[in-house]
Amino acid sequence: MALIKRRKATYYDKFYNVNYYNVRNTAWEFLIKNNVTSYPLDLHNIISNNNWNLLTYKSYSKAYHLPREELKKISTDGFVDLDEEERYCIVINEENSKQRCRFTAAHEIGHIILHKVFKDEDRLEKEANMFAARILMPMILLKELDITTPEQLAEVCDVSIESASYRLKRYNQIKYRERFYTNPLEIEVFNNLKNFIKQKKN
Repeated sequence: MALIKRRKATYYDKFYNVNYYNVRNTAWEFLIKNNVTSYPLDLHNIISNNNWNLLTYKSYSKAYHLPREELKKISTDGFVDLDEEERYCIVINEENSKQRCRFTAAHEIGHIILHKVFKDEDRLEKEANMFAARILMPMILLKELDITTPEQLAEVCDVSIESASYRLKRYNQIKYRERFYTNPLEIEVFNNLKNFIKQKKN
């Protein structure tokens, strides 16, 4: 599936030094490719279906004989590695809350899909965060389910109140532009979620 090329730089591109349209469209493509039809997003199933691996800091530390403190020096949340079979391995600090672990896993998936290389660079981290928010909390869910509070969004998408608050704030900034369903990728994501949305409304 080809990416829809952007015509001009956006506020996000200029202010945050990221490729906004690429992140947004790639997130939609990811949801379509992985046939996402309901929420909360089943990250374990997605990781398994893509032949990636998921490890906790505890299991990674045991497998590779590395102290947990050494892993925390890499990141207090998580990171991506390649295992012996050259498969992507998403490593998560299980001491964090369930919702934070979910966002971290989605963030690391963002690195895999968007960047292919992993280094501590501000732009790459911002893009991975944007990707994670867009696959965990698609805007069409907020619109179709008329979500107005962080608590509602957190319940539907199994994310933290903090993440939900940031996403809802962004939604409130753009909802009056009436730009929903103008992109064929978003339309396809919506069509895949129609039954779920109908069920949640009833």
